[in-house]
Amino acid sequence: MARLVVRAARLLDGRASPPVSDAALICEDGRIVYAGPADGAPEAQPEDVHIDGGSGTLIPGLIDCHVHLCFDGTADFAGEAREMNVALAAMKAARNARRALEAGITTVRDLGGYELAMIDVARAQRDGVISGARILTAPAVLTITGGHGHYIGWEVDSADEAVKAVRKLLKSGADWIKIMSTGGVLTPGIGAQRSAFTVEQLAAVIDEAHEAGVRVATHAIGAEGITRALRAGVDSVEHGCFLTDESLKLMEENGSWLVATLVAPERILHGGEGVPDFARRKSEEVGVAHRDSFRRAVEAGVRIAAGTDAGTPFNVHGGLWRELALMHDAGMPLERVLVVATSEAAALLGVEAGSLEPGKIADAVLLNGDPTSDVAVYRDVAVVVQDGNLVHDARRA
Repeated sequence: MARLVVRAARLLDGRASPPVSDAALICEDGRIVYAGPADGAPEAQPEDVHIDGGSGTLIPGLIDCHVHLCFDGTADFAGEAREMNVALAAMKAARNARRALEAGITTVRDLGGYELAMIDVARAQRDGVISGARILTAPAVLTITGGHGHYIGWEVDSADEAVKAVRKLLKSGADWIKIMSTGGVLTPGIGAQRSAFTVEQLAAVIDEAHEAGVRVATHAIGAEGITRALRAGVDSVEHGCFLTDESLKLMEENGSWLVATLVAPERILHGGEGVPDFARRKSEEVGVAHRDSFRRAVEAGVRIAAGTDAGTPFNVHGGLWRELALMHDAGMPLERVLVVATSEAAALLGVEAGSLEPGKIADAVLLNGDPTSDVAVYRDVAVVVQDGNLVHDARRA
């Protein structure tokens, strides 16, 4: 297979290293073989495929650690779920995975689809049946009876029921387990901050998953639900709207990640009309605390990975740039913004991507501009490389 050679004005490796000027990236057999100054690159070969990135910036493929590919971002998330079936869910997910890829997102973690449709969509992407972002999935969420996301989840009300559900999900091929530690914005009838499981029930889920080498994410908005999940040893906290000093300390001690999804409530409140009143009210309830919690997490130095909750109201797939802009507005330095969307996100997901260095999976994005000077540049994607292949070139569209 011919090597792919990309030249650009600068290269950012995703690890907060200094930029490389007049850079070259060389990919072969799906892996990076060189990333650095063009004048130090291996000698060109006749069969090389060349891409001229001009004045652009090469960065690693972006990673969105929280999406719902089966959903399109319509105003009424629960209403969309009521109209869903497995075939429609799979077709939507395939289309949305492609939309993400064209926006420079080469890997996603899907945290709740329709039934087990995402297992097959992820397999189809791996096998080359569809072209789209690489998918890791928690195909069905675990929630209490009537709890948040019950219309796309499995309801469990005891440790024994939860463990059995985890085993069924692992049997299906789940890459992650997701459990709803609190209520949420998009489910009527349960408060967003209400705690849903005891520490012992959460620990049963987490221990069972960890025994199989699988990590656990938790939807957690309220302070008590967040703290219970961290005491139980959860790997990533999704949303984390009401972080306390105790929960921040537990995150640091455990090495747990925060995936804040700041864009989700922002889109509900400002994306358009038609969002159910209960969801709008709950977004207003959590909004200010959410941003403040994120700012405190940045200051505390806890591990953070980027995620959008794409598929929720007016939160379309491929919109990671919005989340990065909100994180920067909330106090995250520009140099860290790239890291949480690449190498830190890859570390959370356990994938050999996220940085431009020899031996890593050859995922890369060419941006029209310099993201170290303007966060809006993440919206301006010129070229996307996945597994060493040119998969999107906006300049030819």
